[in-house]
Amino acid sequence: PDEPPVLPDGTPSRIAGEPDGLKVLQEINGCHLDRRDEQTGRPQLLSGFTDCKDDGTTACGGWIYSGVTPSYERNRARDRVRTPGNPVEPEWGFAWPQNRRILYNRASAAPDGRPWSERKKYIWWDEARKKWAGPDEPDFEPTKPPSYRAPEGATGMDAIGGDEPFIMHPDGRAWLFAPGGTQDAPFPTHYEPVEAPVQNILYTQQDNPTVRYFEGPLNPLAHTPSEEFPDVGCTFRVTEQYLSGPMSRFNSWLNELMPAMFIELSPELAAERGIEHGGWCVVASPRGEIEGRALVTRRIRPMTVEGKVIHQVGIPFQWGFAGETVGGIANDLTSLVADPNVSMHEAKVFACKVRAGRADGQPRTPTKPMAPWPSRAPIPDTPAGAQPEGHLERTLRKDGPRTKT
Repeated sequence: PDEPPVLPDGTPSRIAGEPDGLKVLQEINGCHLDRRDEQTGRPQLLSGFTDCKDDGTTACGGWIYSGVTPSYERNRARDRVRTPGNPVEPEWGFAWPQNRRILYNRASAAPDGRPWSERKKYIWWDEARKKWAGPDEPDFEPTKPPSYRAPEGATGMDAIGGDEPFIMHPDGRAWLFAPGGTQDAPFPTHYEPVEAPVQNILYTQQDNPTVRYFEGPLNPLAHTPSEEFPDVGCTFRVTEQYLSGPMSRFNSWLNELMPAMFIELSPELAAERGIEHGGWCVVASPRGEIEGRALVTRRIRPMTVEGKVIHQVGIPFQWGFAGETVGGIANDLTSLVADPNVSMHEAKVFACKVRAGRADGQPRTPTKPMAPWPSRAPIPDTPAGAQPEGHLERTLRKDGPRTKT
């Protein structure tokens, strides 16, 4: 932008050339190319994805977000209006698409449009008003009655009957399996992961018999439950590090928010293995081991399966060998086995064992120094309690630390 964007508190941004987030969101929302907004003279914004046309008169960056900025003075993602008596809270934030809080919500009514349960009714056909009603935005054509039947040769939405709620499917109906079939039978069933600390209690077949294996010296597998690897490792991501981390680990501001690799585990597992909150711990699998700081939290709880206590640990997968912050690579622990349909490898869960201490080998060191702050001066006209954290020169003096004001 020609002028720096204005921050939510009304002050101009200090970052030169910073993109205007609202303008980006408006591009994603989409606009009419052949109409002008009366107040701004700019292209009129779309009110929702149903405004999108295939004749070149509209442009939309992402149809599911269309409607988030229906006008230049409104950003529905920032709506904070409470709606007493409506648990859906339709004016609090924006839910894609079209602010629908539950997808396929026409299925909450019977084929004839009446609620399956009066006590739990959600979306229903209002015969007097000839439209779908309820606390949520109907995920259905608002005036298509339950009695509508598609004529011969109908296409698009006209081919979906009034009693067929699943509008993203060409026939409007729920599918138990995908057309064309899969390699491991048409219907889903329960298999344990290839590496599991428990037996499959539903079937004699432990895991998927059609899985593709790539066993070798670099990919040993724990096919059966064992005392050597009694725990369950689950990988996950953190908000502050982008995707798997190669880009965000070089971003000083993100690294200040999430600075180090950690292992999340329950207080029960920590006590059993002598692991302290904030101390070092190691997760080992048949393929290797990694270390990280222990995050002891009640968000992860032990499970009891057939009388046996099973512990699980959460491992973020954003850390690696390069960046301003480096750490153990979670996927060094995961197994390489392939789903029979799309060859997706089973990287989210595996057998492991957790212990206190450090892993073998030299500690990893950052490959890039942290970027210096562009300015350490306090933000003008901002209370002390709202100033950015980490300004050490304001909290430390040559004669020792003092209390921050």
